[in-house]
Amino acid sequence: GPSSARVDPADQRARDSDARRILESELKREEDRLAEMKAEYKDGVPDRQGAETRNYQKYLDRVSELRAAITRKEGDIAALKRELAKLPPAPTQ
Repeated sequence: GPSSARVDPADQRARDSDARRILESELKREEDRLAEMKAEYKDGVPDRQGAETRNYQKYLDRVSELRAAITRKEGDIAALKRELAKLPPAPTQ
């Protein structure tokens, strides 16, 4: 019937809180990953690995790939935060 178009406020709250939980856990995962990448990046002077000790270009390539990956990850995190911001605030118990 016509009532099916209306969402029960309790259902909507439950859905919002599910969405929030999913986004928050994804955000946490992305932030952890970003922290690992930044630790490896070491402000642009990561440790050289294996062949990189002999092949400086290979090292430079990894540094720029890391920098790009960090920038992408920061973008993903910003997007998740925007999604979270769109949700109504979590009800305080």
